[in-house]
This record gives sequence, C-alpha cells and structure tokens, in this order.
Amino acid sequence: MRGSPKASSPERLRRAVPVVLLAASLVVLTVSTRSLAGLPERVGVTVFGFFQKGFSAVGDFVSDTIASIAELKRLRKDYDELTEKLEAYTNMERGNAELREENERLKAQLGFSERLSYERVPARIVAKDPENLYATIVIDKGVAEGVRKNMPVIAFQDGVEGLVGRVLEVGMGSSIVVPVYDSSSYVAARLAASRYEGLAKGQGSADSPLVMKYVKKRAKDEVQFGDLVVTTGYESIYPPDVTLGRVKKLRILDYQTSVEIEVEPALDFSRLEYVFVVRPSALAEAADGGASAPGGLPAQGAKP
Repeated sequence: MRGSPKASSPERLRRAVPVVLLAASLVVLTVSTRSLAGLPERVGVTVFGFFQKGFSAVGDFVSDTIASIAELKRLRKDYDELTEKLEAYTNMERGNAELREENERLKAQLGFSERLSYERVPARIVAKDPENLYATIVIDKGVAEGVRKNMPVIAFQDGVEGLVGRVLEVGMGSSIVVPVYDSSSYVAARLAASRYEGLAKGQGSADSPLVMKYVKKRAKDEVQFGDLVVTTGYESIYPPDVTLGRVKKLRILDYQTSVEIEVEPALDFSRLEYVFVVRPSALAEAADGGASAPGGLPAQGAKP
C-alpha cells in the first residue's frame, strides 16, 4: 500500500514538466515582446481617440453652421441687390413701354392733325373738374397760342374724330373747355344715315348718354341702334360732320310730336389726353375784318 504513492510521484512530475515549460515559454515570450507593457497605453489611446473624434465632429458642425450662416447672409444681401436691380430694370422697361405708347399716340394725333382741312391748335389736357357745377376740362394752350373763346375742340381716339366741346374761358397759357356732356351744352346734330336733324344736349356726366331732342316723329321707323350722329355745322361754331356718337336708345312719347334719341358719345372722356382747338377759316376771315355770325361767333359758311 505504501509503494503506490512512491510510484506515482515520478509520473506526476513528468506530467508537470511540460506544463511548466509551456508557462515559462509564454512568460519569456510576453516579456520579450513587451505586449503587456503597452496595454494600458493602447487602452488610453483608444478612449482618447474616441473622445477626440467626438469633439472634432462637434467642432466641425459648429464651424460649418457659422460658415452657413455667413453664406446665408451674403446670399441674402446678393438677393436684395438683385431684387433692387430687377425692380429698377422693370421700372425702366415700364417707362420705355409707356414712352412707346405715348409715341404711338402722338403719331396718331399728328396723322389726324395733318388730315384736318382747317386750322388747329394741338393741346394737352392738364386738369379736369367733374365736381364743379359745370363739368370743365383745362388744356395747356391759351391766348398766346391763338386760342379764343367759343372755339370748337375736337379729338382723335381709336380711329374716330369726335367732338369734345368748346372753349369757355381763355387765359394766357391755358384755357377752360366745356365738354359736350355738360348740361349747358347744346349741339346741332343729325343722323348720318337718315339725315334727320335735332339738338343734342348733355346730361352733366361723361358716363351718361347725350340726348338728341326735336327729331321728327316719323324718324322712328328709320332710326336704328348704332346709327352715327354727327354735327350739322348750321350757323354753329362746330365744324360739320364731326362725330358726336351713336344711337343707343329711342324714346317715343305719344303726347309729343318728336322723338328723343339717347346717343352714346364717340369719345371716352376718361381716357382723353390730347385735343385740337379748331380755328375755322371763317374765324381767320373774321380776324381780318370779315363777316361774323350774331353774338360775335364766326359764320360757319363764310369763305375767306
């Protein structure tokens, strides 16, 4: 029984020797490569690198944000400058368009003026007074340009020669014109197609039609909507055959011997800018000592 432990001791020793040698080899290898010595440093570097990357990312984000804000301010400034330039160019283009339109209107007025067979003074409307007891228009021509009281005033608009009114008062450099739609205005008129005659009167507003009175009742069968109404020129300050407007409505009353015709004015007075003060040849003759109509007005049919 005592021999068994003795027999097993060498056996255990032989088994332990390889384990001890392997452990010693590992220790020698570890010490020789210093792998354990650098482990704390590597752990510290890894942790520091992690935080360094985080701080760097935050720094980059803040830096990019500040740069973006600065870029946004610069872009905003550039946008405002470009908007101002665009507005200036737009206003310039609008001004050029208005000048082109003004030029076209003046060309049309010039062409119309050259076709007139009587003397005329071109004028521009500078003021309107629709709220007055008498509706009036102020033009920029007066005595200095040869304008006189009661001279007729016409205009050219949308290809139509229309009657504006007559000169009421004259100053040195401006004149007051009473338009045909004024309630005190009367114009001898006729229907261009049927030749029936009457007296056209205003109703005090540019938006209201003229009323042609004293037209023979038998004209009701011949008058049609849209018929042209013109001036007669009979013993009148107005030239003959100047357009007043077109028939809008026919009024027939049984107890009257005549009919009344509503006439839509040929001119849109709200858009009127330029007019011509007409000086008939008879007026030139009167200025030279020729014949005059009663009341100091030139006779329509007088010849130089």
